[in-house]
Amino acid sequence: MLFLSALILSIFVEALLYRGVFWRVRTPLVILLTAAVSASSVSLLLDQPSLAAGIILLLGLLRIGNYLRIAKGRMHDSYLLRATRRTSFWLLLVSTLPLAAVWFDVSFVPRLSTLYGITVSQVITAFAMIGLLLFNVRKTSYRQGTTFFADKELPTLSVLIPARNETDDLELCLRSCLSSDYPKLEIVVLDDCSHHQTSEIIKKFAQDGVRFIKGSEPDEKWLAKNAAYERLSAEASGEILLFAGVDVRFGAHAFRALVTEMLARDKQMISILPRRFSSNLSHAFVQPLRYWWELVLPRTLLNKPAVLSTCWLIKKKKLKKLGGFAAISRSIIPERFFARELIKTNDYSFIRANDILDVQTAKSFADQRDTAIRVKYPQLSKRPELVIFTVISQLVLLIGPFGGIFIGLISDNSIILIASAISSALLVLTHITIIHLTNPVNILAAVWNLPYAVAIDMWLTLYSMYKYEFGEVIWKERNICIPVMHVVPHLPKIE
Repeated sequence: MLFLSALILSIFVEALLYRGVFWRVRTPLVILLTAAVSASSVSLLLDQPSLAAGIILLLGLLRIGNYLRIAKGRMHDSYLLRATRRTSFWLLLVSTLPLAAVWFDVSFVPRLSTLYGITVSQVITAFAMIGLLLFNVRKTSYRQGTTFFADKELPTLSVLIPARNETDDLELCLRSCLSSDYPKLEIVVLDDCSHHQTSEIIKKFAQDGVRFIKGSEPDEKWLAKNAAYERLSAEASGEILLFAGVDVRFGAHAFRALVTEMLARDKQMISILPRRFSSNLSHAFVQPLRYWWELVLPRTLLNKPAVLSTCWLIKKKKLKKLGGFAAISRSIIPERFFARELIKTNDYSFIRANDILDVQTAKSFADQRDTAIRVKYPQLSKRPELVIFTVISQLVLLIGPFGGIFIGLISDNSIILIASAISSALLVLTHITIIHLTNPVNILAAVWNLPYAVAIDMWLTLYSMYKYEFGEVIWKERNICIPVMHVVPHLPKIE
């Protein structure tokens, strides 16, 4: 019981770590805790090999990861204290169950009934996911109604585009905006301190009415994109503001359809799920899983409405009333804050693009990957315990059914085989539907690539956490960890 006693003692020491004088001498304490937890966890597994001991070792590794965050000390002290204390609380709470199992010699050997329970949960989850998807597909569909607004009835619209070190994408985006039939249109582009040819591209469109704004380096408390949004919204003269990235392409009638839909639904804000028409196979692996997050999760229950930064509109007066971007200057997904506030009064909608509401994305695979790394950890509230829970859930619920088919075959268990086959079929059908709605050209890939896409998504989630906590997340040649993670900017560069 020596190793088990050492682990229990480490829990009490770790609980004291976050209090007053102990936090001030945290560096030697975390070194001591790292040594104690690693040695005791490994020794316990070697001395009493069991599933419970294995879980204790895994949780010990996660605790050591939390200690490394403290030892690194790259964040402002108050933020570091709050973030690591919260993670520590949940890890210690979960650790008590396997520790108690070892102490009281309770068997953690998985039984067949446990495997049946997991299989049933997979079936229930798969049915729930496709049910939520079908509900959200109907809810988010754009239906051209009978409402029509004459040109003089339409409000003024400002299309706001932040740009930094852009080339062809910016030019193609602006040409698609200028092809619009919207009668009261203003296009404003902010050059965010580019040192490439961005300003020259913008100036080429000056004779077409595109307005150019010269940006400046943001304060360290501001994410550069949010600072650009704030400046653009202040400069815009339109009653409705449309924010878009340079990878977006608009059809000739898209702006009119968007504004008409906003007015017809009496909404203050709308976010768009774009489409893509690319046969590039790599485009079927990263972006579709991003859309899973928005279309399959029970977001109403989570109080996190579906939203995408690709293209979204908001009435200027409402944006000002909500405080603009100043209150969320560090947020990776600022539009989610506005959506969450407006959904409370039924003033927000998430809508899918179609042939009339023609909004497309042309983001490359490299940009999709970089965007995933940039948003995944913040999406999970920058909490390692939520990352681990999410990755395990994906492994069990989204990849597990495919493994269940194999287990059912080799064990000749027809119940597991049939249940796993049903779960897998429902998950694939969900995946096919999402790709059909967002990139129909790649529909054949959806038949077979779901387990690989989920595995990539799991890896990107873990990698995003690692980069934010211990490395740098570079976006547009800036380290966005400084504002997002409250990193002290004058620390030496982290390799």
